[in-house]
Amino acid sequence: MARGTASGGLARHALVLQGGGALGSFELGVARAIFANDCRFRPDVIAGVSIGAITAALLGRPAPGLTPLDALEEFWREVTVSRLFPEPVQPYLSMFGTPHFYTINPFALFGTSYYGVEPLRATLSRLVDLDRLADPAAHPRIVVTATDIEQGQLATFQSDRQPLSLDQILASGSLPPSFPMTRIGKTAYWDGGVFDNTPLGAVIDMLDADAPDRAILVVNLFPNAMPLPTNLADVSQAFSNLLFVNKTRGDIALMQRFNLVAELMAELQALPEDSPVRSLPSFQAMLEQRYQHIPTIIEVTRTRPAQSLEGSDFSHAGIERRAGEGFEKAVAELRRTGFA
Repeated sequence: MARGTASGGLARHALVLQGGGALGSFELGVARAIFANDCRFRPDVIAGVSIGAITAALLGRPAPGLTPLDALEEFWREVTVSRLFPEPVQPYLSMFGTPHFYTINPFALFGTSYYGVEPLRATLSRLVDLDRLADPAAHPRIVVTATDIEQGQLATFQSDRQPLSLDQILASGSLPPSFPMTRIGKTAYWDGGVFDNTPLGAVIDMLDADAPDRAILVVNLFPNAMPLPTNLADVSQAFSNLLFVNKTRGDIALMQRFNLVAELMAELQALPEDSPVRSLPSFQAMLEQRYQHIPTIIEVTRTRPAQSLEGSDFSHAGIERRAGEGFEKAVAELRRTGFA
């Protein structure tokens, strides 16, 4: 894989976070495991899509006085639906909006979304350090993606290349038709997951080839395997799962081919200085690409596919259940790979 230029020291570890609405509370559990005192995995890069972009901003740029985990925990406390209603009803309350996240759009029939996200902007304004979010030198580096609607292309926003704001975070989570498109300048964006729900490629290029112990932890909110649907509600959910399911394995299989290129280049570079191979244009072009071996990929994946409406279940029980699963899965994978 070609290596991009990195600034701010050797980048060794990266965290990649998928989108999935309320399923993102699984990422809260993963964060609890990563930010534990005995964990050696410390992300130098945090990339996310949709709810993963929100998580990236909270973990990477917590407001003054908050630790990364404090900011994320507070976010999930604030967006939890009211516990005054009976527990069986709580998973469905988000249809009417959730505190500090989104509200019903009264003009939905004449607009482009069912909800408005002004409460989310206000919440993030309190929990995120906006000055550091806009600082290209701030650490860790943050990457979020969104879909350029008119161009039909994925846009990547990288903190060390441009100042970021809440606009890019909200653009990454503008999932239609629930949420409105986000305009940045003259460009309108939808959720990055519409195009690619796992921003792995850009992250690999940000890790330094000379850094030891390189690793990327990918959080998969949608397992690939799922049972056959038996009714229309199941069909709708299964289709959504397939749309946003992790494509990492296919990406890794492709990227592993670059390992052979990296090995070949290492052997060619060991040739004598007067070797005619060194003067070949193809050799010079490949040398400029600076191909490197892909790092260790750690996958933390939910066990079961999302159930009907689970992506909008902001109940306390649902959030804690998914967070608990995320913590257990992350601890197991971090121990298996020697990081905990």
